[in-house]
Amino acid sequence: MPYPLILRRAAVLLPAVLAVLLFTACREERIEPTNFVPQPRATAGDARSFLLGFSSIPGELTEASYLETYDLAANHGEALLIQRPPAWADFLPGASVSLALSEQTLAERRAAELRHLRLVYVLDVFEPAARERLQGLPATHTGLTLADGELRQALRADALFVARNVQPAYLVIGNEVNVTFEHGPDAYQQFVEIYREIYDVLQEVSPETQVLTSFQYEELLGVIPWLPPHVPRWELLDDFEGRLDVLGITTYPSFSFAVARKIEQFYYRQIHEHTDLPVAFVSAGYASSPGREGINSSTPAEQRRYLQRLFESAGRLGSPLLIWLLAEDLSYATGPPEDLVANLGLMEVGGAPKEAWPAWLEAVARPYDPPEAEQIRLNRIAAEGGTSSATVESGEN
Repeated sequence: MPYPLILRRAAVLLPAVLAVLLFTACREERIEPTNFVPQPRATAGDARSFLLGFSSIPGELTEASYLETYDLAANHGEALLIQRPPAWADFLPGASVSLALSEQTLAERRAAELRHLRLVYVLDVFEPAARERLQGLPATHTGLTLADGELRQALRADALFVARNVQPAYLVIGNEVNVTFEHGPDAYQQFVEIYREIYDVLQEVSPETQVLTSFQYEELLGVIPWLPPHVPRWELLDDFEGRLDVLGITTYPSFSFAVARKIEQFYYRQIHEHTDLPVAFVSAGYASSPGREGINSSTPAEQRRYLQRLFESAGRLGSPLLIWLLAEDLSYATGPPEDLVANLGLMEVGGAPKEAWPAWLEAVARPYDPPEAEQIRLNRIAAEGGTSSATVESGEN
């Protein structure tokens, strides 16, 4: 069915709106050791291979709410996703790193270290609402592309700055780059070239950091209803051969499937038919209520079903990372098009848990032990007499 333009805008504006709000909320972060009191965490169930966490997008536009995202990630997971555009102006020839960027970076690192969080840091190179254009360019370079040598050098320098000063567990350079391929093939090819250069340098500077770019999974498969359908673009993975430590995807299937039951059985595990790389869920989300103008028919139960299936798939894939985009619903996303994404949280505005929250707590309680989890995974596959890509998803609850 044709979808109104506003729904298409909502899908592409989700990362843009939240990235701006995130950057604004953290501009004057103040964190003292006494601000965080860790909650005891029970341990139960089989080992899991994946770190769990949320993005730092706050439920409300206050500094307290922003800092609460760190606390929620620490008390109910191990990882936190931070996303920003490249600070081009700080790394152009003759420029120096601004005090604002230095203080923000230091505050983020200190806040994460205090809470023993592992950071997933995303340098979002292209505009989320127009992935063929570079995001946040200074006035002196407006309209230029990565064919420009100064911008290439600036991106490389910013990535090195993050690697050295943040030391993230995961550094994602470029976000949802297959969308750039669809809308700007030349911009995509320019990015591939500089990404490969940056990857090689980062291996020497920060060998402990997992370096990757990310792909928007629904667009990769060609299943977004209001965009032109196409065959899956698995061949794009070849452009990064040898320079991805893990395969990173973002996934929001409630924008493509009316209910969780409509998602095919091998939705994620088909990935291992095309790559042997570990699959990191850089960002995932699923609506908990129907979307305006019929974009989906979701309910709290559907969100919970999807989350349970996601955990099952992550376990079958041996995934190292699973980030859920929003811990809490967004109190400030009340009008179109942002209202369509306001209910991706696992808690209501104000912190009341939704039906999916106990499923998250159950997963968090499982001990994070990748070697043990991998042995369990292999034993399960052997017992079923199949391979990880040929086994059947768990049934709906």
